[in-house]
Amino acid sequence: MTLHSSRRSPTDTAVDTLLIPVFTTDAADLSQLAGFPRPAEERLRAVVGSAEMGGKVGQLLTLHLPGGGDVSRLLLVGLGEADQLTPQTIREGVAAAMRSVGSQAGQRVGIMLRSGSLAPAVFAQAAVLGAHLALFTVDSYRTEDVSPIQVEAFYVLTSDEDPRLDEAIQRGTILGQAVNFARFLVNEPSNRLTPTMLAHHAQEMANDVGLQSDILNEDKMRDLGMEALLAVARGSTEEPRLITLRYTPPDGAAGGETIALIGKGITFDTGGISLKPAENMEKMKYDMAGGAAVLGAMQAIAQLKPRVNVLGIVPSCENMPSGKAARPGDVVRTMLGKTVEIINTDAEGRLLLCDAMAYARRLGATCMVDVATLTGAIAVALGLRYAGLFSHHPVMVEALQAAARAADERVWPLPLDMEYREQIKSDIADIKNVGGKYAGSITAAWFLREFAGDVPWAHLDIANVAWNPENKPHLPKGPTGFGVATLVEFVLARAQG
Repeated sequence: MTLHSSRRSPTDTAVDTLLIPVFTTDAADLSQLAGFPRPAEERLRAVVGSAEMGGKVGQLLTLHLPGGGDVSRLLLVGLGEADQLTPQTIREGVAAAMRSVGSQAGQRVGIMLRSGSLAPAVFAQAAVLGAHLALFTVDSYRTEDVSPIQVEAFYVLTSDEDPRLDEAIQRGTILGQAVNFARFLVNEPSNRLTPTMLAHHAQEMANDVGLQSDILNEDKMRDLGMEALLAVARGSTEEPRLITLRYTPPDGAAGGETIALIGKGITFDTGGISLKPAENMEKMKYDMAGGAAVLGAMQAIAQLKPRVNVLGIVPSCENMPSGKAARPGDVVRTMLGKTVEIINTDAEGRLLLCDAMAYARRLGATCMVDVATLTGAIAVALGLRYAGLFSHHPVMVEALQAAARAADERVWPLPLDMEYREQIKSDIADIKNVGGKYAGSITAAWFLREFAGDVPWAHLDIANVAWNPENKPHLPKGPTGFGVATLVEFVLARAQG
């Protein structure tokens, strides 16, 4: 559903549910919670500082108020210490609160702006983003026991007239919708999100926000010499697609920079001839999460209008076993002319991305970031919290780390020393698509580095963070939308020089 977000005065508190941030220090100074209607203030004074609501991070407490007033219930949200408040704490606290609101249709929710150590605009953006993220549900195909969160409006209540607050609310809305668009794509079953349907969704979104789109079919990819991409696609009856979206600043003042965002779009990955185990294979619908992140980022970029040219490129196909499928030992020629020996058909993402990177360079990319659920090895290296960051360009590493911090996502740089290049040498071709047992994420990144040339490039391996394996108060089990916000922040920073 669409959530309307805006700013209101605290005197205009005609909402169904009022979220009140509570800090751990409020119990010692209840004057900070003054100004509410008398029944509400009395209830607050009775519970703030108690075991039920001490202001600790993660605490939620609902207080129902007598009928006839402007607010029917208060929802207290613990945010920890005021001087240690972070956007993550706000976003997750608000999302958890919104997910607890319930399924009564047409609800209006407001939040009192209490920014602690943060700027009010930072608080507002994080709160609005959290509200939007809370509305995404993963049970879209369930026909029984459905209880969607029914909230139609979210208000930030403050007397502050700073115009940056309106900008922050708008930005939180744009980012929230973009992340949810990516999550929707990842959550779709593979029978309903084929490469053709992914391209269709991309084109619809592009038309809505004013992006140029170009979709290449199999014949056009063959004409371009994309043997690596087509080797992965040929095992499936579903046709591959190469999705390209182009953003150009409306004033034409973009300079000579063209940023290419490239996302892996495997809509289902069986592993091909190197077949995966049956257990958990159903999750392989999420192997296009990198592509979804790029499409979500392009949706937001089109609305935020940075002064830089941006390409969004998503190579998409299925990786299936059949009599036409690529075999271990096959050799293919990439668009750049470099030959690749396929050792393992389940290392297919890099075969898509290498041709997409070559295509981005042909389109004039002066900077490239690829995002992919590329290796299971990244979870072994970094667990389930940090995405892997790889680059041959120190400035790109620093820029993406800064973008991830601004986006409240986490990335961790890993090495690309020349010694790792030895592991992908082939006896029969220029390189092979896997490098053996050790450093699997690094050798996969090294494979991609071969196709960057002199263009500044970075790779984000998000295989460990694109899917949340268990329900959390602020986040349901399922797609996370990781990478959308980092890519957006990277582009915005690059546009500013």
